[in-house]
Amino acid sequence: MSSALARAAALIACLVLSPALASAKTYSIPDPNPVAVITLPDDWESTEIAKGVESTSEDDAVYVAVEVTELKDAARAIADAITWLKSKDVVVDQSTMEQKPFSINGLDGVQVKWSGKDEDGPTNISLTLLQVTDSKGLILTYWASPQGEKDNLKELIAIINSLKALK
Repeated sequence: MSSALARAAALIACLVLSPALASAKTYSIPDPNPVAVITLPDDWESTEIAKGVESTSEDDAVYVAVEVTELKDAARAIADAITWLKSKDVVVDQSTMEQKPFSINGLDGVQVKWSGKDEDGPTNISLTLLQVTDSKGLILTYWASPQGEKDNLKELIAIINSLKALK
C-alpha cells in the first residue's frame, strides 16, 4: 500500500512541477525523416510546414518557425526567411543588427537579431542558424512585439529549451 501511495505522490509531483507537458505538442522537424524535435504550447496556433513547423502565440504577438535546411544552402534559406518577413510587412532596422554565437541543447550556431516594426508597431526579430549534422541545420525565425515577448517569455523559454537534435 505504501508503494502505491509513493507512486501516486510521485505522479502528482510530476504533474504539478511540469504543467507544460500536459499542455504542449511535440513536432518533428521535418516530418517525415526528422533531424530535430520541438515542443510548442497547445494554445498557440501551430502549423506543420514543408520543412518544419511555425507557431503564433495565442495573443498573436509572437511568431516562431523552425525549419530544416541543407547547410550548403543556408545563405539562400536565410535570404528566403528575410524575404518572407518582408512579405509580412516586417521592416528590419539594419543599423540595429547584432550577431553572436548561439548554443542550445548541444546545437551550436549563430543568431542575428534586429529591431524593427510591423503594422502593429515596434518588433524584435531574429534569425538563428544551428548545425544539427554535418550537412543539416535548423533555421529559427522569430518575430515579436516587445510587450508580446515579455508576456510570452515563459512559453518562449520552454520552446527554445525543448528544441533537441535527433542524432
